[in-house]
This record gives sequence, C-alpha cells and structure tokens, in this order.
Amino acid sequence: MIRLKLFLLFMLASWRTISAQMTGPWGDQGDGTYRNPVIAADYSDPDPLRVGDDYYMAVSTFKSYPGVTILHSKDLVNWTTIGAALTELADVDSAFTFRRMNRYNGGTYAPAITFHNGLFYVYVNLVTDGFLVATARHPAGPWKSQFLKDKYGRPLRVPRWTDPCPFWDDNGKAYLMSSRPGRKYWYSYIFQMSEDGTTLLDADSAHMALKDTLYQYPNGGTLVSPYHSSEGNRIFKRNGWYYLQHIEFLNAGLGEGTYVFRSRHLYGTQPDGTPGKPGHPGEYEIFAVNRIKHRDSLYLPGQGGYVDTSDGRWFWMGQFNRNYACGRPPHLLPVTWVDDWPVIGVDVKGKEGQMGWLLPKPVQGVFPRSLPQGSDDFSEVALHPRWMWNHVPDDGMWFLTERRGYLRLRVFPTVDRKGFFKAGNTLNQRYMCALSATVTVKMEITGMADGQKAGLAHFNGGKTYAFIGVVQEGGRCMLSVEMNGLETGNRPLEQGVQVVYLRTVWGLEDKVVFQYSTDGTVFHELGGAYPVTPGNFRGDMVGIFTYNDAEAAGYVDVDWFHYDVTNIKGM
Repeated sequence: MIRLKLFLLFMLASWRTISAQMTGPWGDQGDGTYRNPVIAADYSDPDPLRVGDDYYMAVSTFKSYPGVTILHSKDLVNWTTIGAALTELADVDSAFTFRRMNRYNGGTYAPAITFHNGLFYVYVNLVTDGFLVATARHPAGPWKSQFLKDKYGRPLRVPRWTDPCPFWDDNGKAYLMSSRPGRKYWYSYIFQMSEDGTTLLDADSAHMALKDTLYQYPNGGTLVSPYHSSEGNRIFKRNGWYYLQHIEFLNAGLGEGTYVFRSRHLYGTQPDGTPGKPGHPGEYEIFAVNRIKHRDSLYLPGQGGYVDTSDGRWFWMGQFNRNYACGRPPHLLPVTWVDDWPVIGVDVKGKEGQMGWLLPKPVQGVFPRSLPQGSDDFSEVALHPRWMWNHVPDDGMWFLTERRGYLRLRVFPTVDRKGFFKAGNTLNQRYMCALSATVTVKMEITGMADGQKAGLAHFNGGKTYAFIGVVQEGGRCMLSVEMNGLETGNRPLEQGVQVVYLRTVWGLEDKVVFQYSTDGTVFHELGGAYPVTPGNFRGDMVGIFTYNDAEAAGYVDVDWFHYDVTNIKGM
C-alpha cells in the first residue's frame, strides 16, 4: 500500500507536459493509472454521460452507418462499443446510402447524449440535413430517431446548424443550444424546447434555413454568444449557476479557445439584476478555460463534455484537433472547481490548468481492460456493434446466415463506376494507434467473378485509401495492392488457390505494410509502405470490401477478422 501511494504521488508530480504527442502507451496502464488519450482512435466530439455507476459516451460518425456510436464504461477509461443511435439514415437522405455514397465531409457529427425521465436522448445536427433526436430505453438500443419539429410542427430539415446540447431545468422546462456556422454570422443560440424534447418552440424552419443571417427570436431562438466561430456547445447547471460553454476556432470573436459563460439565470442577468428572457437575454460572466495564441499552442483538449463521478468529482472528456492518423481521439482530464468556475487540467494555479498525460484512474477497482475495437469470427447472426459501414449498406447483398460462420459479401458496381470511395457495403472498424498492430482476414475467393476486386482496405473520410486484395480477370486471380487508384504491387495466385489471408501491419509511425499468405503461416509483403492519414475530419478506418465494375456478379466469404493490438509493452 505504501509503495502504491508513493507511486501515485510520483504520477501526480509527472502530470504536467507541454505538447501533445502520441508516444505509444495509452488508456489503462494496468496499475491503477491511465495515459491519455483514453482511446487512440477516431472517437471524435466525445460527449460523456453518467447514469448511476455506468458511463456512456456518444461520438461522431460522419458518413458511417449506423450513426453516432455509443460506448459504455465503468471507469471512464476502458470502453466497449454497445450500439449506435441513428439507424434510419436512409430515411434522412439517399445520399447516405450505397446508391449515392455522398456524405463524405458531412453527415453526423458533434452529438450530445443525456438521460431524462427514464429515456436516453441523443441530439445531433446533421450539418447536411437538419436537427435530429433519437431516444431509447437503454443506450444499447433499439433507438428511434426523428427530425426535431419547429413551432408549426414542420421537420427542421435545415442544413448547416451544428453542435446541439439539450438541457432540462429543475422545473421540467427544456432547452436546446446550437450553432449556425457562417461567413459573417457564426453564433450560438438557445431554443425553448417542448418537455418531451421533440419540438423547438421558438424556431421557424423557413427562417432557420436562411443563409448567413442573424437569426431572430421567436423564429430562430435567442442569440446568447455573439462571438464568431462559436461551436462545441454545452449547457448545464451546478450550485445554482447556469453554465453555457462554447469553443471558437477562429480569432474573429473572443479569440480561438474554450469559453464558459455563467449566470444565476439561464438567459443571463439584465443590468438591473432581473433575469434575461427569451428574445431579451442579459449578460453573463465569462471565463476563458483555454485561450489559444496559435494552433500549435493548443495544450488542453477542446471539443467534448463534462461528466461527474458518483462521489462528486468532475472530469472533462475532449479531443485534440491534431493531424493524427487515428483522427481526434478522446482525452480525459480532471476538473477543479475554483470560485464555481470549472478549471480543466492538472497543476491548477489560479484558474488555469495544464495538460496531464499519466494520471490515476477516476474509478479505482478491478475492471477488465477493454477496447472498443476487436476481432470477429462472424459466428453470430448479427454484426457486433463495433462494426460500421461506409454509408448505409445494401442489406440484400451481405449475409451472416447464408453460410453460417462466414460473412458473405456479394458484389455490385460502384456508383457511376467511380471506384473505391463509391463502393457500397464496405465494412470497417476504426484504426488504433499502437506500439504494434495487425489486422488479418481469412477470405475464401471461390465465388469471385471476372472484374471483381475484394480485400482489406485502409481509408479515411473520402480523401485517401489503399488496399491489398484479390482481383479476378479472365478466370485468373491476382493479388494486388492499390494506393489511391494506382497499383503499387501485384502477384499472380496459383491456379486452384481457394483461400487467401490478407494482413496489414503498423506501428507508431502510422505507416502500414500489406502482407498476404496462402497457408496462414508464412506471410509475404507486397506493394510497399502506405502512410495512413486523416481526411475530411475522419481518422483512418480498416475494413473489408468487394465490388465489381464490370458486372453484378461474384461474392467472397470472410471466415474471420483478427484485430490484434499491442498497446503497452507486455500487454
């Protein structure tokens, strides 16, 4: 016990650091501590929630299906994927589907999750499509989503709004804070909301669809933060104070950084001390949590959310906007309340905290180390929720029951014959930065047809990709590595080969090497190293694909998918 206390004191003394960098070990260190990030993968725009002794987190998914990944934890460090909130994206717009594949750099991001009156709620503004809310009795689902309605009962199918955050006050009244990015006006607004959380009472969809304007109450909510580039909204109450928080990405408002507004009244306080009202807000006290002089000086994770523990301690889960191949991974920091202001970080002096990398776990105890990504032998009749599709799939072209124990992917042409990023039914998981990692798939290719490609791919949000796969032409199969449309390596397969093992290997340098085997034992490299990168706000993904731009013929059977990560030496 004495050694443990001394060790933790050493950890406390080692919290402070200057710059953010991925150096390998992250997450649970197995000794009562964790190292940021808690997950070195693209779980961006994280919003955490505690219900009892359970923690949940909603994160962005952009063009992926299903939308808004939901994770669960018992200690805020070890997370498992349990579901997703938006399962009806095909009903939102056909651009989300395999028929169009047109939601790269758009779609579903910056969600907020909350729990009220026995229901879990997820709010998200699809930047391309409008305001959505999803509800469920359990965060694993099933979820039911719908468009929020305006005061006339019309669906708020208005683009460009973003980063919503709901709030139910002690009297049961509900509100929603959201932003509308624009060249001239890029501000945050508070809307009054129906108590069931489905209608914005001071919103007119026609008014809110206007471009680059200053929205007016009672048709566009109440302007509460008139500071340019206001996003990442959070609204909550503590000790009788109402807190509004936003981040700014530009220097046209208060300056790039994270800001907290507070007042004893939700709509601020008028100069005479009376409460502000909808349409007539008062003033707020303002606190700069994290003011940034320039992008490289960012020292605290930005967009995210607060969460408390059952014993009353507070934490901040946020992301760094760094150019990581693993996207914008979530980081966890303690929050110290100083004069009723939330100070994020460690080594708090005055009202300023610093970044911490190696910290004691918020919840001590015996919790199994877990990762949200993992292997699959496709023995179940449903996909594990850790899987995502690149856009909504064609459910008539993939099967787990047609040949039990295998994932069968049938082919169809890409949209307008435009290649990989227009290929439907690409199944994937998030890439994790690690000391070393491998993904290996065992694939049977006897069902392939001429013109078909099938294999293992890395890709981001629509910018760059690479794959190792099997290509069939003239009845013969060839192994091929393709990087952004260019073949960088190939090798004929011997006649009669029925099974191939495809592998991708990487480490901290974020360069993957493709390998293949025909016996599952001896692997050979092919095609050279490929630098994985983020693109369109997405980190790298690794997944399984097949398509045929020559004809709608052929299939592959995937026996298993092995995702092996060495995150910490010896673990």
